[in-house]
Amino acid sequence: MASQFVLSVLVTAHNCENYLADTLDSVRRACRDVRQAVEIVLVNDASTDGTAAMLQAFAAAHPASNVFNVAYRNIGEVRNFGVQQCRGQYVTMLDGDDQLLPDALTEIVPYLSRQQPDMLLARLNEVYESRRGGETWRSPTFTALTRHQTIEKFLIHRELQAHFIGQFIRRDLLLQHRFPPFRCYEDAWLFPEILTASQHIVYADVSPYLYFKRDNSLSSKLDAEKISLLVAATQHMDEVLPARYRNLLSCHWINIAHKYQASLSQPADRAQVQAALQKIPLPGFLLDRQVRTSFKKKYLQLKLKKAF
Repeated sequence: MASQFVLSVLVTAHNCENYLADTLDSVRRACRDVRQAVEIVLVNDASTDGTAAMLQAFAAAHPASNVFNVAYRNIGEVRNFGVQQCRGQYVTMLDGDDQLLPDALTEIVPYLSRQQPDMLLARLNEVYESRRGGETWRSPTFTALTRHQTIEKFLIHRELQAHFIGQFIRRDLLLQHRFPPFRCYEDAWLFPEILTASQHIVYADVSPYLYFKRDNSLSSKLDAEKISLLVAATQHMDEVLPARYRNLLSCHWINIAHKYQASLSQPADRAQVQAALQKIPLPGFLLDRQVRTSFKKKYLQLKLKKAF
């Protein structure tokens, strides 16, 4: 029997009590006109503050909400667990310290039900606490994209990033293609795989998601383990995306070498990055008009420094 829910909003939280009230209130306001078609799945991962109690209180007041308490301490495993609990045809993910715009799901949910895309994607609204803007929701324009156009948006134009927060993905795709057990960069690892598995892709010119850029976020400070996970995610992207994107993929390796060369403390990671740089075809890369000049300069600088 088909689920009554078009969409599952999957909220994952770890020690978010300072932000969680605003997050949960934003979910309520985002889906107030389509709440019969939306379920809310709340996953608390090993929180030691008031997060669990806040989630329980919200669920008690909202019938289409369920709370799960886990102790993975690993966002990749938390996301996999959460997807398994979802009953909606589509899943969108929300971190416990971010927000959705008011009424943002009012048009998105009927569109998903009517058009049945594999993915509905949008660029996130990045919010810096020191310069918070007056973000408001407006009716989106939906544009169908080919897989090639979507990959180019991801690799070239940066209109899409490797995030699952704020995106709308068919649940069966997420069940078939699981997140790796990473504590960060799990989305960068899986996003290209979901792209290549999707046929019907739609892009919205506005996003419902407020992505708060905080100094204490998981990816704000990279240690050796996080850099290893970034290398692993980039390698998987290299393996999954077709060879026609080789030069554009090379830009990701160049960026790692340029930003983190001194921090590549693991020999295997350093060897992986060096091998990827050595495979870049010099004439073809430098003559490729899709590759930004800034990446060509970085590549030549690395080559002159004999970084590979």
